[in-house]
Amino acid sequence: MAAAGSLATAAGIAALCGSGPLDILLTNDDGAGAAGIRALRAELVAAGHRVTLVAPDHNASGTAMSFDWGPVRVTRDPDDPAVFAVGASPATAVALGASTLFPPGRRPDLVVSGINHGPNKGALLVLSGTVGAALAGTLLLDPPVPGFAVNAERLAPAEPADSPGNRAQLAAVGAHFVRLVAETRGWFCEDGRVARNRTVLNVNYPARPVSDVRGTVVARQGSASDLRVTFSAVGPDQYRADARRTDVPDDRDSDLRWLDRGYVTVTPVSGAIDAASGPSQALQRRLRRL
Repeated sequence: MAAAGSLATAAGIAALCGSGPLDILLTNDDGAGAAGIRALRAELVAAGHRVTLVAPDHNASGTAMSFDWGPVRVTRDPDDPAVFAVGASPATAVALGASTLFPPGRRPDLVVSGINHGPNKGALLVLSGTVGAALAGTLLLDPPVPGFAVNAERLAPAEPADSPGNRAQLAAVGAHFVRLVAETRGWFCEDGRVARNRTVLNVNYPARPVSDVRGTVVARQGSASDLRVTFSAVGPDQYRADARRTDVPDDRDSDLRWLDRGYVTVTPVSGAIDAASGPSQALQRRLRRL
């Protein structure tokens, strides 16, 4: 008998493990109107996938997998019934979208989060609302739904994310990602069943034209972070966080290194909470006297 976590509806199994169109729940942490998510939706729809967009109605970057327990405001796009902006975190948007806002009688085959306006690499994954939203599908949905987190370094970092140059880059990233999904979707499956529904593939695109990327590699998540946070006083008992990027060394096979070399990186991130993954026997010995 297959493990309960690997079971999905017959339609879900046929879709994700096949080659036809997918039911995709699309979200992000930059906001429902952000250039990245709109570019990605356009490319997914053009490829024939059925896309329901449910994303925060505000910029929710850095919220990881935070969840809103109170009332949540939902605004449906008057021009597109498959687009929703919600007054909540990205993870909340995923849970609400899959359980309530998705078309009746259907459920997502994949949760796709992005395109994030910037990379999510190395140790920064623990802060990312983009990655947190995708992981929410593996932890908050029953049965779990695997997913992708899609991130792109800005081609023109000094320009806004929605500048013409950056919009063109986001469209190119979206088109490439559609091909990436087509090539990797079967990886989630074994013997026609969804076997890796607790896994998210975190994808990062380098700051170079997609036509000039050096390749696509599966990379280990780096252990370092290029984000440095400091606090400055802005008033009595008030402080403001300031962030800056720095160059950091990391292992040769990490996503940090491969991305800096001009490769698209794909990093499996597990949503499985496995108590057996640590040295539990040694821990138990330390607890004997308590």
